[in-house]
Parts: sequence; structure tokens; C-alpha cells
Amino acid sequence: MDFVVSRSHLLEQLQLVSKVVGSKNSLPILDNLLFNIQDGSLKVTASDLESTLTTTVKLDSNNGDGLIAVDTKKILEILKELPEQPLTFNIELDDLKINIVSSTGKYTLVGQSGEDFPQVPSLKSDKVTRVEITPDILYSGISSAIFATGDDELRPVMNGIYIELQNKGINFVATDAHKLVRYTNKDITVDDEAAFILPKKPAAILKGVLPK
Repeated sequence: MDFVVSRSHLLEQLQLVSKVVGSKNSLPILDNLLFNIQDGSLKVTASDLESTLTTTVKLDSNNGDGLIAVDTKKILEILKELPEQPLTFNIELDDLKINIVSSTGKYTLVGQSGEDFPQVPSLKSDKVTRVEITPDILYSGISSAIFATGDDELRPVMNGIYIELQNKGINFVATDAHKLVRYTNKDITVDDEAAFILPKKPAAILKGVLPK
């Protein structure tokens, strides 16, 4: 299995999803990014079991589909050292060997089986509320409320942003018991009302990703 991809485009996308990868993971496999090559595109997934972030990278060309886990730190170090150019990835799924071929040389990594990477829990279709929201509205809501979130392990419900979807708008609410913030935007409406708490870590990740 092999594919060709732009170095700068790949690096940009890997840097975004790698923000999810923790420094002390409970499972060694979570130190990796999951590469899923299928139908001419590369889907990259990072997870810490609590938060999962996925991005899709368009490939210049590819031959064969497959799944493999790649060490996050090592792949980022290699890409940062290379100048902008098309990179060829040759992946041998039998022995999990990854060869990255550039104009200046070849790098070899040993990956892990993609089958060992935790699967994202599926949502029950009868309990899903789906809403489309523009990045600027979500960014404004998170940015306005995240500074008021708490850090109390005994009250985890306060360590995130309460997001309330209503037919008259969307509310972002956060408090640490000393300060309280509510940001309301009435440019968005939903048919089925819903509410959830977005934890601080994924909220901070989204705050960094959405402007891009």
C-alpha cells in the first residue's frame, strides 16, 4: 500500500489532530495517530479515550487501502524537518513498516496495528439531535465562556461549557462558582432542543482549531 501527499498539507492536519494526544496515556496505542487510507483519501484520528478528533487529508495518489497506527511524535518530527514537496508513503501492512520517501532521502518507521486503536463509540440514531453551526458562532461561544470554567475535580459538571440548543437560539454557559458567563446567539435555531456539557479540554482544542 502506498500514497503520495503534500508535506505541508499533511503536517498542518496532523498538528491539528495531535492536540488531542495526551502526554500520559492510559494505553500505549493512544500515543499514535490512526491512519485510515480509503477511497483516495487519508483519514487521521487521534484520541485520549475522552476526546476524539478526526480529519481527512486529500491524497495526490494512492494504491491500496489499509489501516495503521503511526507514532505521533516521530511522524511530526520527520515532517517538520523536510522542505515542502510531495512525499511518498510505502506501507507494508504485514510487518507494519512505514517508509517515507522524499527528495532528500528515506525515513523508516515501525507502526502498530490499526485494529488495536480504540473505536469511536457510535451514537444511537434515535437519540441524536443534529445541528449545523458555522465555525464563527461556535468559536465566539467557546471563546466567550471558556475562561469561566472551573477546575474542581469534586464538581466535574462545572469543568466545562454548558451548551444549550433552543428554537430561539444557542446558549454557552460556564461558571467556576465565582464568576458566571452566558453567551447567547440567536442566529441559529433548531427543531429539537438539546443540551450538553462540552469539557474544557475539547473546548480548548476547538478554540484553537476553528479559526483555521
